[in-house]
This record gives sequence, structure tokens and C-alpha cells, in this order.
Amino acid sequence: MPKLYIMTVLAANRTGILAALANALDELGGNLRDVSQAVVHQFFAMIMAAEFPDDQSPEVIADHIGAVCRAFGANVTVVDPTLALGMEGNTEPTHKERYVLTLAGRDRPGILRFLAHRLALDGIDLVDLQGRLQDSTQTFLSAMELAVPRGVDALQLCDELRHEFQSDGITVSLQHRRVIAALAHPEPVGFNTAIP
Repeated sequence: MPKLYIMTVLAANRTGILAALANALDELGGNLRDVSQAVVHQFFAMIMAAEFPDDQSPEVIADHIGAVCRAFGANVTVVDPTLALGMEGNTEPTHKERYVLTLAGRDRPGILRFLAHRLALDGIDLVDLQGRLQDSTQTFLSAMELAVPRGVDALQLCDELRHEFQSDGITVSLQHRRVIAALAHPEPVGFNTAIP
């Protein structure tokens, strides 16, 4: 039976890194189940959940991927989620609504710290985070996907964040993921023009 591992790969972002990584996974009999990849300051960064034959140990997996991707200076970690601390049982609420929160404005220290603590107060999970600082203007744009537990008022949270960051000129926007999906992929609407 396949064994699931959580893996991270950090390497120089040069042409061929993904091909080398895909080769290494294939040679190990690996199968991706979930993946997220980004390039940050010329570094390729990927986190993935992958299944491997149960005779492949985490050490063999990490060593093989590291060897195949050596030309890119790859740093590989492999974690068994069943052995990781805090993974014995799922104490998180099962139903969470997905929202996309965006912040944009002048950068200052403490923005992420405040936001992370405020989200944690309501048990809100930060599922995905993307951000960029514009050096010439010292302004930033950040978008994050939130998993908000049932019973938490997302609109109230948005209002609190707007109030907190208003004096800094930071704009805050919150949209349900379904709204974004509907805008990105609108369904054709048919009109019945027949007159009875």
C-alpha cells in the first residue's frame, strides 16, 4: 500500500529543475497528490504531498531527489505526517468557508504579525499566502486564502481589519472564494424569448 509523505524542495530556479524533480519522483515510483509551487527571489520552492511505495524510506526519497537535483543546489525535506508533532488527531473544525483576503498599501513592520494573531483568535487557517514588496515605492500587495470556521463573521473580521489598517492607508478586501470562481468562470445564462 502506498505511503504518503509531505515534502519540500528548495532549489535555484533554473530551466530544468521541474524536469529533474519529476524524473526523481518517477524513478522512486512517486505519485503527487497535492502540490504548491512558487518562485521567490530566484529560488524554486515546492511543497507537495506524494505517495511512494511502502518500501521507500523518507531518507532514501530525500537522498535520491537531492542527488538527481544536485545541479540546482536542491535542499529536500521529507516528513511522515503520521509521526509529525501535533498530527495524532484532527481537532480542527471540519467545516470551513474559503475566503480570499487582500491587503495593499505602504509597508510597515508588524502587519503580518498583527494579521496572523488576529486570524488565530477566531481559529482561521491561512491556507495560501502570496505577497510582493515593490522596492521603489515601498508598497506591498498581499493575497491570502483563508479557511474560516462556521460561526465566525467574516464581514466583521474585514471591518476590523479595515479599521486597524485605515490610518496606514492600507486597503483591505475580502471575498468568498465562490464569488471569485463565479467571476473567473461565468456560467452562460439562457433566456427564453418565446412569448406564451
